[in-house]
Amino acid sequence: MKRRDFIAAAAATATATTAGTVVQAEPVAGTSVVAPSRVPVIDVHTHMFSQRWMQAAWAAHDPHFKLGRGAEEGSLIEDGASMGRIVPPMLDYDLRLKAMDAAGVDIALISLTAPNVYWGTRAESVAAARGINDDFRDAAQHHDGRIRWMASLPWQYPDEAIAELRRAKRGGAIGVCMLTNIRGTALTDAIYRPVWREIEAMGLPVFVHPTKPAINYIGQDFSGLFNSIGFITDTTLCFARIINDGFLDAFPKLNLIACHGGGYLPYIAARLDIMWARAQPHDSHRIARPPSTYLKQLWFDAILYDQPSLEFLITQVGADRVLYGSDFPFRIGDMKGVRERVDALPPEQRDAIRGLNHRKLFDL
Repeated sequence: MKRRDFIAAAAATATATTAGTVVQAEPVAGTSVVAPSRVPVIDVHTHMFSQRWMQAAWAAHDPHFKLGRGAEEGSLIEDGASMGRIVPPMLDYDLRLKAMDAAGVDIALISLTAPNVYWGTRAESVAAARGINDDFRDAAQHHDGRIRWMASLPWQYPDEAIAELRRAKRGGAIGVCMLTNIRGTALTDAIYRPVWREIEAMGLPVFVHPTKPAINYIGQDFSGLFNSIGFITDTTLCFARIINDGFLDAFPKLNLIACHGGGYLPYIAARLDIMWARAQPHDSHRIARPPSTYLKQLWFDAILYDQPSLEFLITQVGADRVLYGSDFPFRIGDMKGVRERVDALPPEQRDAIRGLNHRKLFDL
C-alpha cells in the first residue's frame, strides 16, 4: 500500500497506525491509559522556498528587501534587518520528509513565508508568484500525497493577484498564504476588496503569516526581537484591525488563520472589549458586538511553546478552531514539541487539532 493510501485509510477509518501515533507504555495496575490517536498529523504552518524564487529575488532591485549573498548567503533582509536564513530543509523535500517522519507528522501544507512576493517591480512580483506556485504544485505532484500547498499572490497589484489566484486554484492550491501587512498597508484596505471577494467566492482558507511590523522601533539587530516580538505584534495588530474595521462582517464566509496562536489577540480580548464598550459618542463603532465575539470566526495554529498557553488558547476559542502547526524549518520551529503538547490534550481536543480540523477547513 502506498503511503498516500495508508494515510487516507487511517483518516477515514481510524484503525491504522500512522507516523504520528504516540507509543504508550504498558498500563500500571489500577490505572487507565488513553488510547493513542489514529488521526494523521497535518501541519498548517510550515514553509518552503525554491531555487527559482531565490534567483528571482537576487535579480530584483528593491530598496527595502534583498536576499543575501556571499557572507550573508540566503539571509532574508528587509530594511536592514534579517528575518531569517534559507537553509537546506527549506529547499530539499527529502530532508523535509525525513524530519516529518522523525517528528510524527504526516502531511505538510506548505507556504511561502515573509517577504513572500511583495517586492520588486510589478513584473518581478508577478513572475515570482507564478514561479513559487508552480514549484509548489510540482512538489505536491511528486511526493505521494504528503505535500499540499497554499498559493502566494502579488497582492500589491490586485488585478494580477486575482489572475494568479485563479491559475493557482486550477493548479491544485488548497488555500492562500499572505502576510499581515502588504508593504505597510492594512489587509482591510479598500484596494484589496476585489481579491478578498474572489477568495471568499472560491471558499479557500487564507493563512496569514506575520512580517515586519510597519514600525521601526523594533530594531535591526539580530537579537531575535524581530521574530519573537515583531512578528507576534504584527499578527495582533493585523487581526485586531480585521475585527475592529468590520471586515469579518463584510466577509462572513472567509476562513482566516492567525499564526503563532493568534499573537497576543486571545490574551487581550477583554481589553479590546473594554475599549469597545467605553467608546465615546464621537467614536465610530464599526462593529455592533464586542471584539472578543469574533475570535470564534477565526482559526489559530498551535505554535505555542508551553502547555498552559495552548490550553488557554483552547479555552478562549475552542479546540475546533485550533490547528497543528510547526513553523518548520525555521530555528524557532518545533514539530515534535508542538505534536507532543497537542497529544497531551484530552482525546477529543487532541484529534481535532492533530488533523480533523484541517480536513474540514481545507476539504482534504
